[in-house]
Amino acid sequence: MPATLITGANRGLGLEHAKQFAGRGWRVFACARSPEVPALTELARQHDQVSLHALDVTDHEAVDTLAGELSGTSVDVLVNNAGTTGPKGTPEAMRYQSLANMDYQIWREMLEVNLLSAFKVATAFRDHVAASDRRLLVNMSSGLGSVTNNVTGNMYAYRSSKAGLNIITKGMAAEWQHLIVIAMSPGWCRTDLGGPDAQVDPVDSIRAQQELFDTLGPNDSGRYLDRFGDDVPW
Repeated sequence: MPATLITGANRGLGLEHAKQFAGRGWRVFACARSPEVPALTELARQHDQVSLHALDVTDHEAVDTLAGELSGTSVDVLVNNAGTTGPKGTPEAMRYQSLANMDYQIWREMLEVNLLSAFKVATAFRDHVAASDRRLLVNMSSGLGSVTNNVTGNMYAYRSSKAGLNIITKGMAAEWQHLIVIAMSPGWCRTDLGGPDAQVDPVDSIRAQQELFDTLGPNDSGRYLDRFGDDVPW
């Protein structure tokens, strides 16, 4: 049975990844600060191979503890998904990360969750991924992390956190040549982060992502991809 570990699995894209992987018969390690939410507990009730794990990714000791508890367990696909736009989703989040009105504390918190914690999770679970058949590490990025495509400005805190995630993805791919490491741009999805005006249904995004994951090989490591497998400009 292939296995996946998903951070930020209590809502949005992380929750949808957990649902669809479980539906495919995968072993799912669903991680979140507060995993005892109805959607996740119901998923675990329906699927014996789904386990829930309380994990605050900003607590590096807790990350190491979980990695130790799962020592010897292979993780075919690590979905490094936990992320934040601060206390609000789009479009409200634009108000506190603009040139004229930057909340620096929120920016620090965003970097902690979206960048530093993603690095910590990846390094803590590298051996688990390396022990699997698929050996795929997915860092959940965003189209807003593209320097080339930034033609509108704003969202400086979120953009910089995802651009940073892209650069560590590239570095991990260079150093961990036994793994497949990618940055994933899921599309503008209707989640708490993306807001109600977003264009993409999370169900459709995750279905396309997982279909793509099944096709990736060593030559894809280090790429920044959208859900259809097309390259996103750095």
